Formats: sequence, structure tokens, C-alpha cells
Amino acid sequence: MAQGEDFMPSERQCALCKAQYEPREVSHIVPKFVYKWLKSTSVTKVMRFGPEMNKRVQDGIKDYFLCEACEDRFGKYEATFASEIFHPFTKNNSHVKSYGDFMLQFAVSVSWRVLAYNKHRLHHFRGRHAEAVDATLKVWSDYLLGRCDGIGTHEMHLLPLCGIVECSSSNVPENINRYLRRVVEIDVVVSDKTAFTYAKLGPLILIGLIAYPDLFHWEGTKISSAGVFPSKDFGASSQLQDYIFSRCNRFAELEAGISERQLQKIKVSYEQNMDELEQSDTYKALLMDLELAKKLKA
Repeated sequence: MAQGEDFMPSERQCALCKAQYEPREVSHIVPKFVYKWLKSTSVTKVMRFGPEMNKRVQDGIKDYFLCEACEDRFGKYEATFASEIFHPFTKNNSHVKSYGDFMLQFAVSVSWRVLAYNKHRLHHFRGRHAEAVDATLKVWSDYLLGRCDGIGTHEMHLLPLCGIVECSSSNVPENINRYLRRVVEIDVVVSDKTAFTYAKLGPLILIGLIAYPDLFHWEGTKISSAGVFPSKDFGASSQLQDYIFSRCNRFAELEAGISERQLQKIKVSYEQNMDELEQSDTYKALLMDLELAKKLKA
């Protein structure tokens, strides 16, 4: 996806509040603190994304998207979520925390960004769920702007998937733990009956429902105005598992396409940072995959 910082328009309309504004800086679609965490817990301290695996980058998707007031609004949600939920959980996966309104506000702000940013970039809607997309954007926008108190059936679901140590499925991807713990990506997932936003924030997966008739598939994952995260027991649909497995396989394909030149750069970086290697989350995820592979072969 192209990033918008290469062109500075003189005036834009805020995607959320629709006010005209003079853009001074680009907005992150995925909150910046997620990318900072990803780099700080890696060995190489750089990132590689999607089809451009041969390109090292220091930041994620950005665009001229929000006015300063809306950017500040989202910034407050992000700061609280990062300090209360994200950073404690990524440091200690057994972290449990009570939450208030900030949790739902943060979740809606991210899911809204994913959908609003991708609405005209994803062509697989084309009649399927098109009305639901518009309705969802309106509900989420109204909630973020304080025009309503809730989001109805366009729910937010947060799954803490920090890794798999046991699995009965025979088709579990070899890189499942590296994907669950380390990948950051966004998507809008569509089938004949369902549609939802997908924001992979490292070991946390945020789902925003656009059209989803069978809400009973989600157990212990719904974000409310107050609650406890994570839930002791939670579950999701088999559709989500299939999608996650497909993304694991896609990332394996992309990583297989890294050039010899870039592989050499990665090797040099590892050799120069051997002291950090065993303490990195990258290394931990790899060990988890190796241990899971042994169990599946046993």
C-alpha cells in the first residue's frame, strides 16, 4: 500500500470529522507504538512488510488522513491502551487488567482507520457488504465523535494470541508462532456472509465486525465499555483460524522470496547483535515453532 507522505496537499478533508484542515503530518493507520515495539524486540531493529520483504523500513503505513483534533483524540486512546494493555501484555503474556472506556475507544479508532483507509483500495467488496461497510463506518464514526454511546452489532473483539504450544490440527503452519507473535498487518476480510476488519498488532488480534450474522462464534473476546482483559476462556470462529493459517502460509512464501543480498544483511545483523539474539522476541517465537514441530512429529 502506498504511503501518503510523498505528497503534501495544501488542504484536506479530515476522514473522520470532515473538517477542512491544512495537513502538517501524516497519520499512522496502525498506531506507531506497535511499530516501535516490533523494532525494539527484534534483533535487526528494522522491519520488512508484505510483498516488499527485500526493503528494510523504519515505520508503517501512514497517510494524510486526520485533522489535528482527531489525531489528538486518537492519540489519547493509544497512549492509555499502550500503557495499560499492550506493553504489559507483550512483556508478560499472563498480564490481566481491568479496563474502562478507553479500550473500546481505542479498538474502534483502529478498526475505523483500517476500514476507512481501505474502502477505496479493496475491490473485493463490489456489491458484497457494500451497504454494511457504509453503515459500519457511520456507526464507528458517530461513536468516535461522541454522537452515540455504543456501536451496536458492529462489535470489537480482541484476541490475545501470543503463541501455540499444543495443537491437534495436522495442517498447522510451521511458522505459526512467528506469525502470531511478530507480524503486524491489516486487512478487510470478506466472504459471502461475513465481513470484518483485521488488525494484527503483534500478539494481539483486533477484529471489527462489519457484517457477521453468527455472533455466538465469539466467546470471551468482545470489548465492552468496561471489563477485564484477557478473558479466562475465549473462542472464535473456524473461519478466523483458517484465515490466520492462510496468512501464515503467505508470509512464509514472502520470506522465501528474500534475496541473497538481503539474507546476508540479516546474517550480519544477527552476528553483530548476538548478545541480544537470545533475549529477543524474534528468537523466542522461533524456539516456540521448533518445539511445536517436535510435538507434532512425535
